[in-house]
Amino acid sequence: MLIRKIFKKYILNTELEVSHRLMNIILVAGLFFLPVCLIFDIILGSAFESALPLALLFITYSISFYLANIKHRTNLAGMIMNVVATDLIIPYLYFMDGGRNSSMPSWFIISALFGWLLVKGWQCVLLYIINIIVMAGVFAVEYYHPECVTKLPDAGSEYFDMACGLYLIILLIGMIFKFQNRLYEKKRKELEEKEKELTEANKRLEQLSETKSMFLASMSHEIRTPINSIIGMNEMVLRESKDDNIKGYAENTELACATLLSLVNDILDFSKIEAGLMEIIPEEYELFSLLNDCYTLLEMRAKDKGLRFEMINDPDIPSRLYGDEIRIRQILINLLTNAVKYTEKGSITMRVSSEACPSEDMIILSLCVADTGQGISEEGQKHLFDSYARIDERKNRNIEGTGLGLAITKQLVDLMNATIAVESTPGKGSAFTVRIPQKIIAKEPLGAFYENRKKKGSQIEGHRVSFTAEKARILAVDDVKMNLKVITMLLKDTKIQIDTALSGPECLDKYEKEHYDILLLDHMMPEMDGIETLQRLKETARYEKEHTPVIVLTANAMLGAEKIYLETGFDDYLTKPVKGADLEAMILKYLPENIGVTRTG
Repeated sequence: MLIRKIFKKYILNTELEVSHRLMNIILVAGLFFLPVCLIFDIILGSAFESALPLALLFITYSISFYLANIKHRTNLAGMIMNVVATDLIIPYLYFMDGGRNSSMPSWFIISALFGWLLVKGWQCVLLYIINIIVMAGVFAVEYYHPECVTKLPDAGSEYFDMACGLYLIILLIGMIFKFQNRLYEKKRKELEEKEKELTEANKRLEQLSETKSMFLASMSHEIRTPINSIIGMNEMVLRESKDDNIKGYAENTELACATLLSLVNDILDFSKIEAGLMEIIPEEYELFSLLNDCYTLLEMRAKDKGLRFEMINDPDIPSRLYGDEIRIRQILINLLTNAVKYTEKGSITMRVSSEACPSEDMIILSLCVADTGQGISEEGQKHLFDSYARIDERKNRNIEGTGLGLAITKQLVDLMNATIAVESTPGKGSAFTVRIPQKIIAKEPLGAFYENRKKKGSQIEGHRVSFTAEKARILAVDDVKMNLKVITMLLKDTKIQIDTALSGPECLDKYEKEHYDILLLDHMMPEMDGIETLQRLKETARYEKEHTPVIVLTANAMLGAEKIYLETGFDDYLTKPVKGADLEAMILKYLPENIGVTRTG
């Protein structure tokens, strides 16, 4: 029972390092075999000479066992074992028990070898040098002074001693290897079990990730679908109303929808970043257009709170750059939105400048958003970019937002190899500065922001239809009647003939009977979804003959959705909520030239 406990605690314990368990095997084996060695010496008649060193070795092993397992100083225990056994006791027994014509050289070798296995670092090298010096010294003394060695009585005793020593060493090494193999085998099985558990856990995580993606896609669809209806119908109010008050109400509705859509996009974007699916897609863009969009979007919100909103820019910045305009706009809007939310009085200033790069065709675009708001404490700044974090939650509990804006901003900045810094003083305001490397496409200077704004006009013009096509005919398919009404109303001024269908089967039925120049097809529909409907469409004789362009118009805005739809066989992709101008541009792109299209815009 005692032996089983010792083995379980000190040898089979997988929490111990391999070298520690090996040391314990040697120590336990030594403590058991030392008495056996003494018995053999009694048989050989040399017990008097070996009793003292064997006792000393027994004490040494006991001390080493204590140091290794109670004090957890395995390296020191190994050094003590090696020095006492290899450099003191074995040399003593060598001279007292037969010298080279005995088993002692074998014990010398095995003891020194264990030193290599048990001691780590520079101490191992030191022990090796000491062992060589001691071993060389012992052999030299015997060579020059053979009278110092006590010879065994006769040749039979020598052979018997060597045989016994070899048998004991073989038994000792064999037991050590047996135990070690058992430990390795046990460890291997544990690793296999853990690997199996990890594989199953990974499968569960993949399933959870897939479930999460499906949920987000579903959530995107369910939320964007009513937003599409609200924005679409609201756009018609803005187009057709002549009453300034009603237009004002519609503009406020548009802002509210934009805020709601921004919250949905934040959640989706953060999920994409978490999954490692967010991509930076650089393209050429006009810097003024980007800045003007951000300014226009936040100008009214700042004005409504009585804040002064100012844009200050270096007029010499190159006007046309190469980078991810969409993500830079998102970063700026996040920073400006926060500035407006957390500033009750004073001003918000956006400063735009550039810094030279070693490469002549590159600049560092510097975007700074400063406000005179409540500021951020030093403690708050430490958690500023944490997900879902709301600084000073009690004070800011009535301020809208998910707490994801700055976390997303930081992730986007990192993806673009950019930097973001914040300077803030509680009660006085904050300044966020983003520095983004951008490639220069056109070195023509941007000029002063407000002068450009005056030249290009800052007022939003009334809607002007971009084309008319009285002979064109399209089929819009969606399971939500309001969405079909929105499409019909948005395309009303184009004079296109529009048919609608509320399901996949109805779509197939109408397509078989009538010619259509374009199909607008929703994805997530009951009974037969958009992808299945598309596949069934392509099997019809009419499609084989006409190859009608099919555009998916969906609320699924997950990253990678466009690629999936195009690979499935759709000709193009539009997301809800859809704007009238975007819808017109998509229809115009696929209308046949001979259909009688008249461009008006």
